[in-house]
Parts: sequence; structure tokens; C-alpha cells
Amino acid sequence: MLERDTYPKCFDPYLRYAISSNFGNFELPDGKKERSRLFFLVEFKEAGRETEFAAQMNEAGLSVVLGPAGSTTRFATLHAAREAVIKAVNGSVAFDIWEKYVSRVALSLPLETSASGALRRLPAGRWRKGRKSPGSLLIGVLDDGCPFAAAHFLRAKASTRVRGIWDQNQGKKPIRINDRNGEECLFGQRLLDFNYGLEFYRDSEGAVPAPLRRRIGLDEWIQLHATPTGGIDEDGCYADAGFSSLSRRLSHGAHVMDVLAGRVPTSSRVGPAAQGDRRDPPSWRPGADPASKADVVFVQFPHDCIRDATGVWLKAYVLDGIRYVLSFADPGKTKNVIINISYGPTTGPHDGTAELEEALTALVAEFDGTARKPKLEIVLAAGNTYLSEGHVVYARSGRRPDRIEWTWRLPPDNPVLCFAELWMDNADPGPVSVMLTSPGGAVSTSGTGPVPPPPGVSLPPHTGVYAPIVWGSHTMWLLAVEPTRGVAEHGDWKIEVSGIPQNAQIHAYVARSDPNLNVRTGAKLSYFLDHTWEMTRSSEASCKYNNGEFDRTGSLIRRDGTLNGIATAKDPGVHVAGGYIIANGRKSSYSSAGPARSGPLALRLGPDNVLPCDESHALLGIRAGGNRSGGVFRLIGTSAAAPQLARHIADPPIPPAVDPPTQPEEIAKRGGGNIEPP
Repeated sequence: MLERDTYPKCFDPYLRYAISSNFGNFELPDGKKERSRLFFLVEFKEAGRETEFAAQMNEAGLSVVLGPAGSTTRFATLHAAREAVIKAVNGSVAFDIWEKYVSRVALSLPLETSASGALRRLPAGRWRKGRKSPGSLLIGVLDDGCPFAAAHFLRAKASTRVRGIWDQNQGKKPIRINDRNGEECLFGQRLLDFNYGLEFYRDSEGAVPAPLRRRIGLDEWIQLHATPTGGIDEDGCYADAGFSSLSRRLSHGAHVMDVLAGRVPTSSRVGPAAQGDRRDPPSWRPGADPASKADVVFVQFPHDCIRDATGVWLKAYVLDGIRYVLSFADPGKTKNVIINISYGPTTGPHDGTAELEEALTALVAEFDGTARKPKLEIVLAAGNTYLSEGHVVYARSGRRPDRIEWTWRLPPDNPVLCFAELWMDNADPGPVSVMLTSPGGAVSTSGTGPVPPPPGVSLPPHTGVYAPIVWGSHTMWLLAVEPTRGVAEHGDWKIEVSGIPQNAQIHAYVARSDPNLNVRTGAKLSYFLDHTWEMTRSSEASCKYNNGEFDRTGSLIRRDGTLNGIATAKDPGVHVAGGYIIANGRKSSYSSAGPARSGPLALRLGPDNVLPCDESHALLGIRAGGNRSGGVFRLIGTSAAAPQLARHIADPPIPPAVDPPTQPEEIAKRGGGNIEPP
């Protein structure tokens, strides 16, 4: 376990854990280790001193490279060698540099860079690429799977509406192919600014002098996969390009992009909403709204990241992805940029101060529609963890004891790390001690040190409670358990918190570990249990059913306060969408709820609004396109609500909400009320 003063105060808990475990669970596969570098989202104490920080680190022999940024915020991405953080121990030159310049540094999954890069460049002006400038509206999607050749994203003459794709997967190389004239060309090109992955433009390059190879675009690639009957070989189109997310019938990104920018809006897929009977068949009527015609820029998240369901990796990849989308905005023509992100973590402070959350807030403040900058609006999903038993709340007041305990149940044969976070609304942990006890009796504590376990019982390496750190105005403890597949014990782990000060609040969150769509890891979700409540109150509570929910009064396990960990900041430029059931108008059972934790910022009471996520209890999910033309599937979750809200934002004004709630508990669940689908 690391002492909290060993490394700079700005190092986030996951970076500290990675250092203590020698980055054992934060590495790329063996073939990529030598070329991999650590990847961070960094918040500097002052904007404009990033290059000064990088210069001093490089002078100290510690290689760091700043990612490109076209804004004046304090947030930047950073590529670094391990030594840049491992050698930053108290008393070292590196320690002093980090302390001097950096407020917070958060670890994402490592990346394999394609070149050494330069410091602090502006993103390339990609809006200049192509025969036609972008329109006044530009749509960005950060997700997994972009079916650019599907019929619902094509204009006349088989021209895709996808203006650009950034595939963030590392190690891929441009593809050699002969054009229709037999000349050898390249499909895809390395990014000279962001320095990893490949990008694909819609339009091809003009003629280039030998021995250079011309780079072809998405439109020409599609034409090279035309069939003799005038169709498109979509299977070959995606397979030849190495887009593995599109090898299956469906993908998360395909659905989200169709809901947001497809030819047929959601209202035409779910039957009459405003008129007629909701049970009537869909009209399948094409839309005429701005989103159905706008250019789309897609950022493909790396597969290694999609395999990690915790969402901890999102930080740096999302910030780079947003800046990539913004590089397509023409300062003279593009008025609005709307970006949808239907991913997020279950952990974090949940008070608007998470690193990525504050970076999003800073970006929408920077790109406010003035000074030749587009107005940026970001739409997030509320989350699907309302029923996942992953949130504990304890507020000590009056004669309530200064000690609580509950169970963290870890399933057997789980191949992934399990994390939990404890947050206290106090920057001074004082006498608070957090103890984690394995089913076999081995103990780890944040207090005076490890407690001797029973004979023959011990914790695996890198498992236990890590020293508390002050993060913002609060204190946070990280709990980590190695995979239960052959390493750590499965079963009921006990969490005990003692020495809680009067009027203090404790919140705990489980990091999601069950796999994302199309991921086959065998990973399972861990969750919390309040055994005392189960033994004394659960029988009575199971007899009380109101508005689709059983009573949970008195339990430490709470369903409120489960919003997506980057969706708790109350900001007019960052929108959050929950889900409801069309048949009865109630919140979808899984849709996460507010409120955010109390903190230094304005409190987000709940999602902005809820949009259709299920047609009925028997017909779950919303129907939208898959990876092939004509194919549809139902995606269950608030991932389908966020792009609906984004589509409404693209076509203002947002329709008035139906049945707006007035009670705090309902506002936490449904925000401003139900909105009809676009």
C-alpha cells in the first residue's frame, strides 16, 4: 500500500494503484508493451503553462508529450513514459514539477503511439478537408461501431454523411488497395496531431507525385465495394478496412448514431405517440429535421477500452475525441456542434468535480458560439445502475453510531479487477478508518496498518484498502480486489468504516465490471448488500410495492444518487437523458437517478429529462439500425435516450415535457419530465 504523501497530491487513486502494482493490470498486450506509453488527463493549476511543465519534465530526462488542444482550458491530455510518474517520489525533481504545475492527473488505459510527436500543437483544421465545407450543424458521436456504408447514412450517389472517422485503436496501419485505375492507394492515415490510431476522411485526395500514394476516402472505398447489381458489399467494405466492431450484426455505436442522425427518427419507429394508439404499427416515415441531414464525425473507442467496463479509461480518450470532432467545425460556417457520449463510469465523486466532468464543463464554456467558435453541447446518458445495488449512503447525525458495515459480494470466476470507492464530504479524514475483510478473514485497513490474518489466510498482492487521498474538498478511499478467477477469494467481503465524525456523510460506489455490448470476457458485476437490513426489514419491504418499486426504507443500499459518474455537473451546455416506458410513462426500471452529492458546485437534482427507452414492460428497448442496411435491433438502456435528446437539441426548441414532476424524489428520477421521441 502506498502512503498518501509518497507521490504528488495530484496523482489520482488509480494511478497510485497502478504504480503500486507495477502497472500489471494497466498494460497493453505483450506485443505492444515496448511501444506503449501512459496516457493521462491532466488538469493544470493555470492555463497556458502546459508547455513550460513539459519542457521542465523533458529537461529532467522524463519523457512527456502533450496532446493537441485548440482551447484555453486548464485541461490537456498527456503521453508519458512510466518513469515520469514512478520517479516522482517525495524529494525528487519530478515530484516538485508535478506539484508546481498540476492540480490533478487521472490515468486512462495506456496507448501505443505512432510517433514521438511535438509539444502542444493545435488540432489540424480538418474542416478544410473535402470538396464541400461543413454546414451550420455538425454532429459528433463517440462510441463503438460506425456503419458508414449503411443505406440510412448515405446521400445520393453512394456518398456517406460520415465526414470523418477516427479509429482510436492503436497499432493499425493504412490499408493498401488499388483504385479503379489500377493505381496503388492508401485507405486511412496516421494522425500527426493526436499521434495514435488512424483517421478516414469522406473525400479522397487529389493526384500526388510519385512515389507517394494517393489516399482514398470513405466514398471511394464504398464505390470500390459496389456490387454488379448496384448495391454495396457492406461485409467486405468493413472487413477489408479492419473495422472489427462492424463484423457482427449489431453494435452500440450503430444504434446510437441511427437514433441521433439516421433517416428515420425514433417517433416513426414506435408507433403514433402524439396521435392514435401507441399499439399501432410504426409509420417508418423519414424525418426532415436537421440531424437527419447533417454531417457526422465518429470517434471509434479502442477495443481494449471497450473491454474495460469500469469506464475509468474514458478520461483522456473522450477529451481527445471531442477535440477531434471540433477540428471539423468551420469557424465561418459551423454554428452548432452536438456530441453524444453514451458511456460513463459508476464511480467518481458524483458532485460535478470528476476530472473529465470538469473538462466537459470547461469545453462547453470555451465553445460558446462567440468569437468564431461554434456552440458546443454535449449529451450524456444518465446510466443504467438504478437497480444494480452499487451505492451506499450513511449520514451520521444525532445519536447514530460512528461505525457502519456492509457486504461487498464478489462473484466467483470473475476474470477482472473489482474496484469500489468511498467518499466522505470532508477534506480531513481525521480518525476515520476503512477496513476490508475477505471471506476467509484476511484484513486490510487504512488505519494503523494491516491486521494479522488467521493462520493460513492472506490477501493477494494489490488487494485491499489504499491510503485515503484528498480529492477536491472531499476524502476518497479506493478498494481493490484482484480477479476471483484463481487469484482472490469470491464471496462476501465485509467493508467497515469507523470513526465517522458527527454530521459527516459517507458514500460508496461499486465500479461496473459486467461487459459492454459485444464483449465476451466472462466478467460479472459485483454489488453491495446490507445484511442487517436484509435480516430485519426485507420481508416487510417486499410487501410494499409502489410505482413499480419495492420499499427500501432503512437500507444503506440506495438507488438514488446513481447517475453516470460524469453526468452530475449542473451545466446548461451538458445535457443528461434518462429513460421512461412509453406504455405507462414511468421511469425505466434501470434508469439511474439523482441527486448528485453535495459539493462545491450547483447540485444536479436528476437527469434533465427522460425519453423513451422501453415501449412496455414486455417490449424493452428502442428499435434502431444495426451494422447493415435494413437491419434493426432493440438496445436497452439510457444509451438510447441520450441521442434522442441530442436530436431534439439539434432541432430547437425542445418539446415541452409531459407530466413534469414536482416532488424531489420524482425530480431525481425524471428530471423535468417525459419528452416525446424526436
